[in-house]
Amino acid sequence: MSEMEKKIEKMADEALGTVAGGTSANYTVAVDVINGKYGNGEERRRRLTAAGYDYETVQAMVNTMLNGYDKVARDVIEGKYGNGQARVNALKAAGYDAAKVQALVNEILK
Repeated sequence: MSEMEKKIEKMADEALGTVAGGTSANYTVAVDVINGKYGNGEERRRRLTAAGYDYETVQAMVNTMLNGYDKVARDVIEGKYGNGQARVNALKAAGYDAAKVQALVNEILK
C-alpha cells in the first residue's frame, strides 16, 4: 500500500460513515451490488432500503463504477491527474466528466 493510500485510509477511517478498509459504506455496498449480493431491479431496491441504504445514491455509484470511473477516481486520489483546474483539464482531455470523477473521489474518501 502506497503512502498516499495509507493517508487516504486513515482519513476515511476517521470520517463518519466509513467501514473497515477506509472506504465509504455506500462504496462498499455498491461493490456488493455489482457482485450480485442485492439482486436486481425491484428486489435490489427493496433489499438496499431494508438494509438502511439510500437506493438512489448506491445505484448512482454502481452506474458510475460500471462506466469506468472507479479506476480514474483512484488515479485522481493518487495524484495522477494533478490538482485544481489542471486536473479538470486533464480529465476532460482524457474524455472523462470531471464533475462525475470528483463526485466519486469524494464518495471514496468519505
